[in-house]
Amino acid sequence: MPKKKIYQSEFPDLFKEAGELSYQDPEEREPETPPEPEDDLLTPQTVSALTAKLRDLIAENFFDVYVVGEISNFVRQHSGHWYYSLKDEEAQISAVMFRGANRKMRFMPENGMLVVARGKVDIYPPNGKYQIVCEDMEPCGLGSKQMQFEQLKRKLEEEGLTSEERKRPLPVFPKTVGFVTSASGSVLRDVKNVLFRRFPCRLIFAPALVQGENAPASIIEAIENCNLYNEQHPETPIDVLIVGRGGGSMEDLWCFNDEGVARAIAASKIPTVSAVGHETDYTIADFVADLRAPTPSAAAELVVRTREDWEFTITDLYERLRDGMEEKIDSGADEVVACLNHYALREPTRIVEDLIQKVDGLDESLRKGTDLIFERYESKLDHCTKMLDALGPISVLKRGYAVVQDDAGEAVTSAEDLKKKIRFLVRMSDGSVKAKVLDEQ
Repeated sequence: MPKKKIYQSEFPDLFKEAGELSYQDPEEREPETPPEPEDDLLTPQTVSALTAKLRDLIAENFFDVYVVGEISNFVRQHSGHWYYSLKDEEAQISAVMFRGANRKMRFMPENGMLVVARGKVDIYPPNGKYQIVCEDMEPCGLGSKQMQFEQLKRKLEEEGLTSEERKRPLPVFPKTVGFVTSASGSVLRDVKNVLFRRFPCRLIFAPALVQGENAPASIIEAIENCNLYNEQHPETPIDVLIVGRGGGSMEDLWCFNDEGVARAIAASKIPTVSAVGHETDYTIADFVADLRAPTPSAAAELVVRTREDWEFTITDLYERLRDGMEEKIDSGADEVVACLNHYALREPTRIVEDLIQKVDGLDESLRKGTDLIFERYESKLDHCTKMLDALGPISVLKRGYAVVQDDAGEAVTSAEDLKKKIRFLVRMSDGSVKAKVLDEQ
């Protein structure tokens, strides 16, 4: 970077102290003797002293340098200072950008970003590490404004302020339309003509600066005033709000890329239409608004339908309602005729007779079913009785066997027990006889 020339008119005191300048023939000049070194390099010196000399040497020769490098190890301290490294394929250098300088930045550095940094090279004495103290920085290949635009857009997307789910539909029949734009220019007149030509409505104009450094704050204030108006006039509120301006350069439209403006549009309780510039111009306001219009005049056409559109809609609805009613009436008439021709109305006794026959048939089926169940159970009972008789003691006695019982009626099953009984009873199939033991074997 070439150094700026110093003119006497700019710094009169500097030349006054230097004294009068005079010409001297080079041959008459005394030979210059090299200055003696202030310190002997062989003389031992402290680390601090050596570091201070190196720091002064670097500061005198590298006070304004430009460095191209890739950002890495980027750290943003709570104090607001930025610490990072600039590197290429073969080397890297530490860098720092203090809060006073980085507050002027229009984009946020990120790891992997290729930038051109301007600053001075310095040595940090506590660790003897040299670094570049950056005063300014620009991204390579992408302008800082575009970088700022992309970073803000990504930030708002991550917060969900640009999602389609949060966008509100515009009112179908707005009675009052608000417009935030500049008081100068033809945009306000064009929007007014479009609105009033399409359908009579009420227009509330909120003036704001739409260009320059003070424009963002002015736009934010106008949007907030429109929302405040709705709170103070709930009976005649603003139904939809248009925020925009006519065409211009990127610098002219840049106020609509301001983060504060974007958040004011997103926070507005009134459905908002962004209408900035021409059809090819896109701003951050377009992404957070409920609807984006290519131009302010197009925004007026989107928020208010023409009288002809409403007449066509009403006529279409009337015809659809009429056709639907006629179809319903015809369908009901067919159902009435079918009911009148039904045999139940012509011969109601037939229905009773059919039901009587049905009841008689069910009664007969029930009786037959009950008799069949009884027969099955009687047959099963007879079979069980025969099995019990065959397995019972009576049938055994009939085959010639007898049961010996004692006086208490208990069966005697052992000859040993019978020896103890003097008298006992012998029961057979047709009766019983009393007996006593005569002999023991």
